Amino acid sequence: MFKTKILFIGPSESGKTILANFLSDITENVGGEYRPTQGVRIVEFESQLEGSGDNRACDVELWDCSGDLKFESCWPILMKDSSGVVIIFNPDVPSHLREIGTWYSTFIASQGMQDNRCLLIAHHKPGSGVEDKRLPLASDLSRLMLIHSNLEEEPEDVRRAFSRYLGNVVNAMSESQEQEEMSIFT
Repeated sequence: MFKTKILFIGPSESGKTILANFLSDITENVGGEYRPTQGVRIVEFESQLEGSGDNRACDVELWDCSGDLKFESCWPILMKDSSGVVIIFNPDVPSHLREIGTWYSTFIASQGMQDNRCLLIAHHKPGSGVEDKRLPLASDLSRLMLIHSNLEEEPEDVRRAFSRYLGNVVNAMSESQEQEEMSIFT
């Protein structure tokens, strides 16, 4: 069984903790009072990989990272040995669309992480009037898989999309491991 370290990053108040709790089955409640994450919070759970015919599962170590820039000095440690990166933002907040470029540059581009190990989640908060419309993303970001998250109306769609993403990450990890093993013999 593969073990993955997935970083949940993005601007403050974008919904990272709500999504982390939901995906790990910590809570079914999607509302509540906002309490900013201090530094990082690690959630561990097992997940079935969507689309894997052999019903594969993986152990997920989900790192719910604070969006507060005062923790920027900790980012290199957070990135170490990460298997994938999920950038979460609130499409209702115009500044979030600008900020996610910085998150991409710092956590994805600087590491040379493959696009198939990355995911963008446009998280719609309860009562949001925004629809799953095309968002004005920078060219680097438009290459990444984008899902719209609405836990009030379509929670299982979010779970399935995240499971497909995990399948992509595990496949990429498996391919990298095979290439590494083959390089030993050549």
